[in-house]
Amino acid sequence: MKKERIGFIDVAKGLAMLLVVYGHNPLPEGMLKVVYLLNVPIFFLMSGYTFKAEKYESFFCLVKKLAKRVLVPYIVMNILALPVYYITRERAIDIAAVKEFIVGVIYGSGAGTGLKCNIPLWFLPCIFAVQCLWYPVCKYAKKAKGIFVLAFSLIGFFIYPVLKIRLPWGIDVAFTGIVFFAAGGFIRAEKVQKFIFKIPSLVGFLIMISLSLLLNSLNRSALPNVDVNAMVFGNYFLFYLSTFSGCFAMIYLAKLLEKSKILSYVGRNTMWILGLHSIFIQFFELTLKLNFVSDQRLNSFVLAVLEIGCVVLIRLIYDALKNMAQKKFLSGVN
Repeated sequence: MKKERIGFIDVAKGLAMLLVVYGHNPLPEGMLKVVYLLNVPIFFLMSGYTFKAEKYESFFCLVKKLAKRVLVPYIVMNILALPVYYITRERAIDIAAVKEFIVGVIYGSGAGTGLKCNIPLWFLPCIFAVQCLWYPVCKYAKKAKGIFVLAFSLIGFFIYPVLKIRLPWGIDVAFTGIVFFAAGGFIRAEKVQKFIFKIPSLVGFLIMISLSLLLNSLNRSALPNVDVNAMVFGNYFLFYLSTFSGCFAMIYLAKLLEKSKILSYVGRNTMWILGLHSIFIQFFELTLKLNFVSDQRLNSFVLAVLEIGCVVLIRLIYDALKNMAQKKFLSGVN
């Protein structure tokens, strides 16, 4: 049972990661509406599925663990993207550029004065904020979780229209992210999973994806499309109904494709792909200007697979070099 759950989680992350990379390539507006509806919410939900507050003795332990697991890769991958950003645009890296880069990384937002060289990394400080906000609720207000989730959802929906500014570290997005994060923890319960998976996976996927797309089409105030990072939600109820339907569609699809080793591997390496795929997007689009087929949707899908493949290759090379270094060290010690 444990392996089964881990399997569909990895596949769900793999599917979501494919959608993320696909959506960062050029796409027509209609396709963007679908991709942006499905990709980010499922990441929050799957992160919440694997989060257990009891693993951390204190808030400080949580922050310490997250700093190592989330913030270090965030800084490293931003630094790696800096030269690529300017080289692909044939611009020099001067003092002003470095200053802008540092301010963006510190601010950690995916919009406004935030990240510029590697925008997809906005998710890392945001998920950091989500877990820091949700941990005290799990620790000290377990019986009031539902009330807090409702409050967070309302704060996330109204905070930008009221303040008119984007907050650092994606804290504004984090309030909305918590709703999906908390839902992930809820569906982890065995009773809930038995209820969900009473429906055959294919049937569940077709019902949920149809419902999600229908509700999204009715959410006409979300222009040009639902975008969690940009805090474009449209109608409050239609946003949550359509995105949750989309999340369940992704879960059913992941269950259906649970034995896919490729998607599972992609899902286990989402940190690498999230942080490095934009480097290849810039290189392929701005420098090489790759265009395999005339259809934009299909061409972007091919590019997305190629970009993920390049990151996976880097990961494999890294693992091989790491293993060689470890063996050499151990042989030297012996």
